[in-house]
Amino acid sequence: MQSKANRSGVLSCAVSALAIALPTFMPGVALAATPAADAPAPQAASPDADAPGIIVTGIRASIERAVSIKRNAASIVDAISAQDIGKLPDATISDSLQRIPGVQIRRDAGEGSTVNVRGLPQVVTLMNGESFLGAGSITSVQPNFTDIPSQLFSGASVIKSSTGSMLSAGISGTIDLKTRRPFDLKSGVHGAFSADGGSGSSTKKFDPHFNGLVSWRNDNVGLLISAAYSKDHLGNSYSGIQRDYGGRLADESLANATGYGGFRFDNPNRGTNVPGGIDVNGNGTATDSFFSPQAHTGWNRMTERERIGVNGSFQAHLSDTLEFVADGFYTKQNQYTGTSGFQMQGVNWQAADFVPGQSRDTGSLINGFHFNTTQKYNYTLQNFDSYSELNRAISDSTNLNAELRYKGEKLRLTLRGVYGKANYRLDNSYAQFSLSDGTQWFNGVGTYPASLGGNRIFNPLGYTYNTLPATVDYIGSSVNFTLPGQLTNELGNKSAYALKTISSEGNQRSNADMKVLRLDGAYEFNSSFNVEFGLRYGDRSAQQTVFDRAAPLYGGNGASNPAGCYVKWKAFDVQMNDPSCYANNASGQYLTAGLTRLATDPTLSGLLTQSSLPVGGVGSIYTINPMAMRDPLAFQNSFYPGNKEFVQPGQTFSVGFKQWSGFAQLNYAGEIGSMAFHANGGLRIINTSLHVIQHLAGSPQPYGLPNTDAGTLTTDRSFTDFLPAFNASLDVTSKLRLRAAVAKNMTPLNLDQWGGGLNLNYAIDTTTNPPVFHVAGGSSNGNPQLDPWRSTNYDVSLEYYLGRTSMISLALFRIDVKSFIQSATVMRSNIPDLDGVVRSTVPITTNVQGNGGKLQGVEVGGKYGFDFLPGWLGGFGIDANYTYSDSSSGNYDLSGAKEPFHDNSKHQINAALWYEKYGLQARVAWNYRSKRAEQSDFAGIAGMTLYQAPTNYVDASVSYDVNKQVTIFAQGSNLTKESEHYFLVWPDLKAFNNLYERRFQIGARARF
Repeated sequence: MQSKANRSGVLSCAVSALAIALPTFMPGVALAATPAADAPAPQAASPDADAPGIIVTGIRASIERAVSIKRNAASIVDAISAQDIGKLPDATISDSLQRIPGVQIRRDAGEGSTVNVRGLPQVVTLMNGESFLGAGSITSVQPNFTDIPSQLFSGASVIKSSTGSMLSAGISGTIDLKTRRPFDLKSGVHGAFSADGGSGSSTKKFDPHFNGLVSWRNDNVGLLISAAYSKDHLGNSYSGIQRDYGGRLADESLANATGYGGFRFDNPNRGTNVPGGIDVNGNGTATDSFFSPQAHTGWNRMTERERIGVNGSFQAHLSDTLEFVADGFYTKQNQYTGTSGFQMQGVNWQAADFVPGQSRDTGSLINGFHFNTTQKYNYTLQNFDSYSELNRAISDSTNLNAELRYKGEKLRLTLRGVYGKANYRLDNSYAQFSLSDGTQWFNGVGTYPASLGGNRIFNPLGYTYNTLPATVDYIGSSVNFTLPGQLTNELGNKSAYALKTISSEGNQRSNADMKVLRLDGAYEFNSSFNVEFGLRYGDRSAQQTVFDRAAPLYGGNGASNPAGCYVKWKAFDVQMNDPSCYANNASGQYLTAGLTRLATDPTLSGLLTQSSLPVGGVGSIYTINPMAMRDPLAFQNSFYPGNKEFVQPGQTFSVGFKQWSGFAQLNYAGEIGSMAFHANGGLRIINTSLHVIQHLAGSPQPYGLPNTDAGTLTTDRSFTDFLPAFNASLDVTSKLRLRAAVAKNMTPLNLDQWGGGLNLNYAIDTTTNPPVFHVAGGSSNGNPQLDPWRSTNYDVSLEYYLGRTSMISLALFRIDVKSFIQSATVMRSNIPDLDGVVRSTVPITTNVQGNGGKLQGVEVGGKYGFDFLPGWLGGFGIDANYTYSDSSSGNYDLSGAKEPFHDNSKHQINAALWYEKYGLQARVAWNYRSKRAEQSDFAGIAGMTLYQAPTNYVDASVSYDVNKQVTIFAQGSNLTKESEHYFLVWPDLKAFNNLYERRFQIGARARF
């Protein structure tokens, strides 16, 4: 018999090639200590122990290992396992994890990125059983796997019910990533190498991928190193409401329709006068209200990711009782995200400039008015811009691990140290062209120093402001624009474009480090009873600095500052008229903050590109090629030298996070009648200390600069959690296992939710003279007094094992959330505009404490290999599961429906049909998610919940074993070019669409 002791101890077998574990006492129960790991990973006897090669490969073998891990786990666990060295079932870790029941993922540029378990993002990520620090999650708890090469992992486990020995656990689940170690492989020298190339249906770039592994070991010493390199170009497009710009709720009352925040009084589309107000939608009454977006947009985006990863591992048997393990894991990623698009927006950001042209009464009342969804917007053209943006993100992370393991006859001990560090650097560059003649902006702009040409017309070929009708149509599956002929005739004419704005904002520097020291032990009293115990100290700190760049403009004569005034928005519609720092010409006229250049100007030679957009009615447009801004600072300085960094206090913070924790767990195995019974029960005690330094935003500054830094606020607090956990399993028959579990869990918040402050967005109102920068909204992310996520989890599962690749499972779960954090928008009426005057109430997105939420559901899964069928038919198999996850956050949307936890889909289906026979392997997988809530109180409107519509993704792969050493393969993802569609409460109030590309790759793997 075997025992589950020492999860990070000696590798029990190669069947999983996943975890370091001591022998299991009996299948499904922990009876010995797991000193150096938080996640159970007991192993069954290896099905490929006698195989002559490195490891049995293929779909069937990976499913066998996944079934074995689930069957022999001490709690409720699901797993994925590599089909071959360097080959998880899908292109990314996240894509593979979504095949597990209850796992939901989000996508970034079409690739899997963040992961939820059972509808919640409070998921802790481990590596080989201990904490892992990734560059994509420096301040967040939710894992982000975009910067981690999947080829370096042999698999991953998703632990859904905690044990007492798990000192790091998520609210809804814990993901344990498994790297390879030399004792996973057989004696001697072994290796593998893979190379492939891929491309996307829209990017059409050649993307190379390479990975390799070399390992040597004898009976006492082993060394392994693996590496992966990839360069990808990922495409996605967007159409619809410009999300970050928000919008306005406007009704048909006379006061609102003619007021500051309503439909513009000079808009000929506004409607007709009727008793009591303005009939905007033409139904003869003035009793309706509508949502009016601030802007509509369409863009194309290409993300270039160059990624490298290295994993090294050393193992040595120092004596009959001592073993030493050391691991190193390093990743580095350079990512360039370039966007080219257009935006159509109002000049007065506080008004409702888009008037409903087709609408529907929902029957819901807001402030006594019937709320109408809008399918078509009318607009008297004010502003139409093309723009490009480049975000350069450079990140790296290092994780080191060292373990000393003692294995005596009764006592087992593991001393383990872990160190991690990560860095993230984001740089932004933005450039905007306008096709207008500039008459929509106030008198007085267009004035330059004599050396720059003095006064000038903005754009002689541009269209005329506020005389041309336009529409935006959301009725069909895509967004369609009807633009005036004067504009559409100019879209293809480079001479009709004038450079209006250049800026660099939202730049970020983040870094973090992590230190863990733990001692774990186990003492086995007899074959049926043992105890595990352990102590752990963890220290994690993170710092984040966010800043904008600004350049000095117009120093010397006529300026209040001879060195010039620092300006973030070098824009034609920004006038240098602030009393604190101004610039004017010899006539006393204030100068314009930004030099207009026509697109034909020599300074723009070779920088422009022309692209088609994912909307109807808008042809090709000209923008600066985003990739011409790959060095954002150099690009900004090439137009406006001397850029300087100005820190945004509200997004700059430092958080120190320390934990002392310990556990004790009892493990028992016995019989109830003729049925084997296994149980473990334990208590975790975790003391958490926080040290939070927030930067306070002071007085506003002109020309888009961040508020001044008014000093720091330091908060120290601590709290202690007592977290019991109990797991039990009963073998009703040799094939049927019943499990039950209950546990209390605590998961820390994202560190920026404790440390972030108030950050404001400003928008210029050019309808006033002089113009005023109004507060358009903002975010307040941090509150050090917020409590962590806490819950009580209940699980019951029934598992029926039909064979090595076949099983059926049914699981019921309930998560009672005592405290949680949710995003909401609150209205603030005490925030002044940049001139110091409070004019309006503005929406501030913030985190609020939620209480009493719950999530419950059912998971049904099955794996079945048709081995019994004759001939080639015996190669087929299926792997399918369904998850029902019902949640309630305690909020309601405008329709009166309960708002679920954000990011949770009530229904999820995964189904894969696979085939393996005669050296041929093939797999087709389908993933379905029902709608999910993305954001509460969109644009500051209470109950205006943003939802994502249901999605379906189809992926496929095929490979052929040329011989025992060489395999050729091909893979396709998102074969149906699935898109993400978003709407506001009602499906016919459409918001925007994310459009992703189809991707293919082909290559070969070799083993020796």
